[in-house]
Amino acid sequence: MKKIQSMGKNQKGYSLVELMAVIVILGIISSVGIVSMTKVIVIAKDQAFVGNTMTLKDAAHLYLKDEEIQGNPHTDISYKKLLKLNYLDEIKDPYTGGFIPETDDTYIRITDKKISDVCFYGNTRNLCTNDGVKGPIPIDQLSVDLIKPNN
Repeated sequence: MKKIQSMGKNQKGYSLVELMAVIVILGIISSVGIVSMTKVIVIAKDQAFVGNTMTLKDAAHLYLKDEEIQGNPHTDISYKKLLKLNYLDEIKDPYTGGFIPETDDTYIRITDKKISDVCFYGNTRNLCTNDGVKGPIPIDQLSVDLIKPNN
């Protein structure tokens, strides 16, 4: 019969301190990863919000072309009107997952028969404030930096 070896000083393995050190290191790595992923998600939502604004602009452009053919005067075009006339499907708010409110507060401004500015309100944020002044933002200046919380 073989003798069962007793645990001695030559026994190989990890100590409790070494295991705890590994767990702490893994915790630090995972917390850095979570913070990075959160930033990526916020950036993606901001870009989607600006993208939704551009979708509104494209629908307004189609509406303008139809109105031009019919000889109708050009006025500001609201999101609500574009929905009602089926130029656009409801737009989802990337921050809440709900739909953008159907109000006249979200609109496209027409200047000299061209789309010039936009005012876009989501459920919690908007693209309708420029340099602290509430009002439509020029299309060529749209950026995620101009997204403001609704008050």
